[in-house]
Amino acid sequence: MAYAQWIEVKIVSENMTLQVKNATLQWGKFYQEGDKDKEISTDDINKITVDSGKSASICSCGRSDASSGTQGSFELYNGDTKIGKFVWECPWGKKDNSFSWTQDASDKSYYSNREGGNKNSGAIGNVTISCIKL
Repeated sequence: MAYAQWIEVKIVSENMTLQVKNATLQWGKFYQEGDKDKEISTDDINKITVDSGKSASICSCGRSDASSGTQGSFELYNGDTKIGKFVWECPWGKKDNSFSWTQDASDKSYYSNREGGNKNSGAIGNVTISCIKL
């Protein structure tokens, strides 16, 4: 039922090491990429590190047999520098999804880009966030 509300955020680090911090969920669960039945904790999400030239994914969905979707956020850091914050809401039973990437780091030092995602009802689907240190 609520597994239809899902998001997979692929984080691409071009030339630095990124750390995921301050991941939160108001609704739904995090799961292992490719298996919505394999739930992982927020603590595990906060341990994700993306090395230079690599990528990693953060996946979330609603809970099985529950009338709720997924809603949450996480931040990306390079060392002590906050690169930005990604926020999403993929509700069950509503027509619109919302998601946004806000870059906090100076655009003279970092470039980031968000692509993909569906703002209509159903799954947000696949989103990619790419980060480059200038």
